[in-house]
Amino acid sequence: MEDEQPVAGEPSELGIEMLPIALAALRTEVGEARALIRELAAMTPEQADSSWCDRLEDEYHDAGAGQAAMARQLRQWQLDHPEAAGLDELAGLVADVEPVRQALLHQLARLRCARGTSGTRVLPGRTAAELIRDEPLWTFSHGQGHDPRALHVWREDDAHLVAIVAARSPEGGVDTAEAGDAVAARLTAEHPDREIEVFVWTPGSAAGSGDRFERVTPGGLEPVPAHDVIDRLAAAERYRCDCSS
Repeated sequence: MEDEQPVAGEPSELGIEMLPIALAALRTEVGEARALIRELAAMTPEQADSSWCDRLEDEYHDAGAGQAAMARQLRQWQLDHPEAAGLDELAGLVADVEPVRQALLHQLARLRCARGTSGTRVLPGRTAAELIRDEPLWTFSHGQGHDPRALHVWREDDAHLVAIVAARSPEGGVDTAEAGDAVAARLTAEHPDREIEVFVWTPGSAAGSGDRFERVTPGGLEPVPAHDVIDRLAAAERYRCDCSS
């Protein structure tokens, strides 16, 4: 494995005398992010200014690079100055950054969904996904009960595809969730040169409920918020989200 390289434009190492400054700065940043999470959680869609939310989305997407740089610096200080006061607190704050960031992004996603704007723009750090297959009656197996069902395949980049497979066939039969391995194997055979992430899709009812998504993993199905899938693919015209809390 290659050694990690310092981020361009940043010093490869800071002196231990900078530890109190780094600690104070990160303590403030994490505290501000937690305060924003509480503020966003208490907001109704009408109270949340969309342009402000978009700016927060951009800012906290970029925060990931800064956290990685601080984590590298922390590891260096731990090696060179293992007894330095404040290292344990800094390690705790560094570990908190990503969960706090994700919690804040989740609140922004919730508000987008509640406003009906999930998937209406490409999120920071992503390219627009391209729908390359749209098959209303795709067959993954000729086994009993494996009736054709809807398939959408999205290309995120040259190496990665996202497959959205309807949970059930119009004819009934086996639920896709019960045949996740067979579905994944078939898609891998059809796209042997791509990494494929598979989601089981349960469309919402005519009464207005939103769609439901579950990611197929080796350990089974993992529920994923509909707005996360819709935002990721910028697919507001294809799928529905009905977050209200």
